[in-house]
Amino acid sequence: MDLEEVWRIREEELYPKLFGVAGKGIYTLSQALFVEKFKQTDIDPRWLFSGVIEFAPTDNRPFWIYATSGHSNPWDDEFDGTGQDQPSGSGIEFILATTEPGEWAIRTLLNLLAFDILLTSERFPGKLPLESGNRIPLRSPINGHDDCVIRNVILTHIEDLWPGFTLPSGGVKFLTFTGVTDKEIEYAKAEGTQALVEALKTAGFYPVTDTDRPSLFTN
Repeated sequence: MDLEEVWRIREEELYPKLFGVAGKGIYTLSQALFVEKFKQTDIDPRWLFSGVIEFAPTDNRPFWIYATSGHSNPWDDEFDGTGQDQPSGSGIEFILATTEPGEWAIRTLLNLLAFDILLTSERFPGKLPLESGNRIPLRSPINGHDDCVIRNVILTHIEDLWPGFTLPSGGVKFLTFTGVTDKEIEYAKAEGTQALVEALKTAGFYPVTDTDRPSLFTN
């Protein structure tokens, strides 16, 4: 089995079963993103095949899903379809769930995907790849609107909703980004990311990002 078949299984079989019919295809990473945002000029051309796919709400799911594809490509691994206990590629794909569609969601997830590719490729010495529990500042409103208070994301593994999947090249885990406010990040730093997750759940703000919502904490 070759890489193209693994790719096909993920995008044409597994993702439609999990998320429904995809929208306009995949929005791939660009060289300009790596150069302009991350100041990286030595670009591995394989990175540019990874991207984000948009999935509209379904009868069973009232929100939008943005999922990465390509981060789990086993570029450097030889496989024969029997080593499914190992991770496929990075062993991770990312999800961003939103109450509404928008180019901002695609842009945000592309930026985070590119960031983790660079981390995984050891472009930032001393920094580890993204993992569940991370708190990541975006340094500006997630949707680009000045009145939006969502300026950060947390990263979690939501076992009951999106545990992951298995490819012939190995296992893949979904990690989900959820938008949070500056005050919520302060709370998470003091009490832990899981404590913030529980507070967001109680308020109905997790795991789906709602850019119009207020902060849980105002002072």
